[in-house]
Amino acid sequence: MFDLQGFGALLLSGATVTIKLALTSLVIGMALGLLGATAKMSNVWLLRKLATVYTATMRGIPELLLVLFIYYGGSILLMSILKKFGYNDYIEISAFWGGVMALSIAFGAYATEIFRMS
Repeated sequence: MFDLQGFGALLLSGATVTIKLALTSLVIGMALGLLGATAKMSNVWLLRKLATVYTATMRGIPELLLVLFIYYGGSILLMSILKKFGYNDYIEISAFWGGVMALSIAFGAYATEIFRMS
């Protein structure tokens, strides 16, 4: 029989976080995909080009690299932007929200093409 050897609570906790991350990324990614597909089918030249650059770039970057850019580089970028407005405290993006942002951006690029073709 399958024996969890006392790790059942940890596995259940990890599965819960994974499901929350996946569902949150799905909702945000679908919204980004709808926006991207609408922009790609728009008559406005600039919107079409921006959506094309977004989908081509995000589909070409490995998801792990995107996670690392957002988790580590996102804090630095956010702090440098907020420093211009007089906010000098340290800001750290949590691992959960960094993952949500990265997966949402990656899924949104794929969803853009799916919605555009439907």
